[in-house]
Amino acid sequence: MTATTPPPREGPPEKAPETVPAPAGPPTPGAPSSGGALSLGYAGVIAVLLVVAAVGGGLAVGTIARPRPTPHVATAAPTVAPTPTPAPTTDPAVFRQTLSSGCATEQGLWVVTNGGGLLRYDGKDWVQVDGTLRTLTHASCDAFTVYAVGPVGAVLIVDDRARSINSFDVSREDLVGVAALPSGAIVVGTHGEVQLLSGGQWQPYARGIDEDLNAIVMFGPQSAWVVGSEGISYRLEVAGWRAVRTGVDVTLRAIAGPSVQTAVAVGDAGTILALSGLAWSKIQSGIDTPLRAVTAAGSTVWAVGDNGVVLTIGGVLTSPAVPPQPVVVERVDVGTTCALTSVFSRDRDVWIIGSRGGASGVWRVRDGKVAERWGEC
Repeated sequence: MTATTPPPREGPPEKAPETVPAPAGPPTPGAPSSGGALSLGYAGVIAVLLVVAAVGGGLAVGTIARPRPTPHVATAAPTVAPTPTPAPTTDPAVFRQTLSSGCATEQGLWVVTNGGGLLRYDGKDWVQVDGTLRTLTHASCDAFTVYAVGPVGAVLIVDDRARSINSFDVSREDLVGVAALPSGAIVVGTHGEVQLLSGGQWQPYARGIDEDLNAIVMFGPQSAWVVGSEGISYRLEVAGWRAVRTGVDVTLRAIAGPSVQTAVAVGDAGTILALSGLAWSKIQSGIDTPLRAVTAAGSTVWAVGDNGVVLTIGGVLTSPAVPPQPVVVERVDVGTTCALTSVFSRDRDVWIIGSRGGASGVWRVRDGKVAERWGEC
């Protein structure tokens, strides 16, 4: 049975400084009180005697208190030490929170957190650009915009050029998947929730889907795949959403691919599915731990999951018109046992994000090896 899709409609986009008191001046001495009268002659003699006594006492005190000169000690010229390597400016605290997902715009890398702040990497330093505690689980970027989603319809939109952050609540359902479009985004979630952002307005974009949807990959406003609970998959066509059997009944958690006819989905129990046209086929992964994220980097698919699992899958991104190639699944060791929840590519690099408890990590992989690593995970 084909679920229908309503057409998108256009619409408008939805301490004052403290004053430090000046220090109080010395009190003004009071005028001396008049005592018994002395004759002028006696007063003069006493004054002269007091002056002489003061001068003598001062000389004595000066002689006693005058310090001896400090002897000069010759020292050798100090040895010039080598210039120290500049310390990294990245604050380690940015990795002491649960990092959940990330993506890349043309200007930088963005990472969202589950119960923490919003991070950005400019190629040199990691910075927490927003300290608002947010619960976000998945993110997707276009050239200049970041879209992220979370529980109870939470959507965050970041303009990387204007550095503006806008948050919305677009549904009562938990949003789990998001895909950026050239002029908007589409989000998916529990109980078949699908919302489209078009013309600045959010609107429902599916009817008749009941299963929980976990991930979406978009190729256009009327071309997409979604996957979710119980091994379900739906293909978006002009006529609506078409259910396509996958042959598995485990939860599928992520999907990626270059075209509507060529994609890879991953999920629980180490499940990997390859799509050719409208037919899904299962690939043996050699593991039984959940796979939580997947991305296509050139002709290779990268999948990550629990216990630090990182897999590369070759030979699966071929269209139905191309003769099939041998499928090769290999494991990549990035030196962690943390749960890996996000993987995405930018230029020649593959970026991986993971967490365990309050510690997190980010890995930059190039040519199959870890080129840089940040964090405590």
